[in-house]
Amino acid sequence: MKTAIRIFHTNDIHSHLDNYNAISHYINEHKNDTSIYVDIGDHVDRSHPYTEATLGLGNVKLLNDAHCDVATIGNNEGITLSKEDLEHLYDDANFEVICANLRDDNGLLFKPYTIKRIGDLKIGFIAATVEFTPFYRALDLDVEGAFLFIEEYLKEMRHQCDAIVMLSHLGKYDDERLAAEFKEIDIIIGGHTHHTFPDDYFVNDTLITSAGRFGEYFGYVDLEFEDYKLVQSSSRIIDTNLLTNNYDAYYDVGKDMLKKEVKRDVLKIERTLYTINWFTYTMLKMIQSYTNTDVSMIHAGLIAAEFRGGTLTEYNLHKVLPHAINLIKIEMSGRDLKDMYYTANMQETKDEIIKGLGFRGDVMGVFLIDGLSVIESKREFYINGKMIDDDKIYTVGTLDMYSFGRFFPHFNSLKKTYYMPEFLRDIVNYYSESLLTSNDF
Repeated sequence: MKTAIRIFHTNDIHSHLDNYNAISHYINEHKNDTSIYVDIGDHVDRSHPYTEATLGLGNVKLLNDAHCDVATIGNNEGITLSKEDLEHLYDDANFEVICANLRDDNGLLFKPYTIKRIGDLKIGFIAATVEFTPFYRALDLDVEGAFLFIEEYLKEMRHQCDAIVMLSHLGKYDDERLAAEFKEIDIIIGGHTHHTFPDDYFVNDTLITSAGRFGEYFGYVDLEFEDYKLVQSSSRIIDTNLLTNNYDAYYDVGKDMLKKEVKRDVLKIERTLYTINWFTYTMLKMIQSYTNTDVSMIHAGLIAAEFRGGTLTEYNLHKVLPHAINLIKIEMSGRDLKDMYYTANMQETKDEIIKGLGFRGDVMGVFLIDGLSVIESKREFYINGKMIDDDKIYTVGTLDMYSFGRFFPHFNSLKKTYYMPEFLRDIVNYYSESLLTSNDF
């Protein structure tokens, strides 16, 4: 007896709801009793006002509307919400959420795997998410040991299923490693690193696929069985531009939900990529205060959009600072502090367009530092009027996006404290009384 099933898949939508609307329509038109739809995580991205206003609950509604069957979480679900919000994110989900490597002191937050019956076939789905360990630890969660847990649960699954599908928010290279190490996995549908594979891409006998990012693509996998044995599998990626219904029906909904006033009569906020302005200076002071540090550092490109002045609402503040960026405190020696200054002062990335790392702007702009005074001619550095000691430990309040090694490699080995789940815009809101108004002049 021959049987065929189709698995539709999305990954890393990042709240690009125009593309997702088109994908949802397509899946609803083509899904039937022999097909299933899975999402690989990072559907949520709080840079979209609807996601911000609903803290991801709106995304779950959209997955319900698309008749999603199984989903896992990405780092955007996992570390851009509070632990409590994550625990309740899927309360109204009409689909199963699985993840084998996310736990707290009470055990797993989600089921590690599920087995779906499609006709007479039993298809097992197992999932894991990327190990952003320090960020999860700051939320009292543990995400380590993905491969160990996958190995453990595959032993339970392999005799219960006609095929095993891995939903991986681990990234391209880990997906290829999974295929090399675990012959029990028949299909790997991946995400996180925003990659695609050619159609029908195999590592050993395991088919691997992924659909890029932002809903620019989605895909499906076809599985053919003969007498309950998988005999053939194939994959295809579809360009969403070829579809209709590419519109965002939820942007204005989110905008209306974010109409709460932050402060009246706020001065105009300008984008000045190559110099400091009143708003970036104020943010530096806010960061120093919130993290209780000696020095603070940001980059000018954090201002993603200008504000014309007047009543600043949550929506306006969200447009100015749409980033999924948290604060960190870094402890470093005076010697390391000088290295930070010299690296920042080189301004090698000031003209670069930066994507990822929680940054939702475009051009990086110059680095801005407060709390550190420098006499360049003498190469003397001062904090609060005192010359810094190379061996003394100082503290820097800055952004978590700098902790990945992309801009300041020496940060990797330094002690860090993460302030989560509050984003930079939440800190600005918290200190809103410090925002300058027309009455200050």
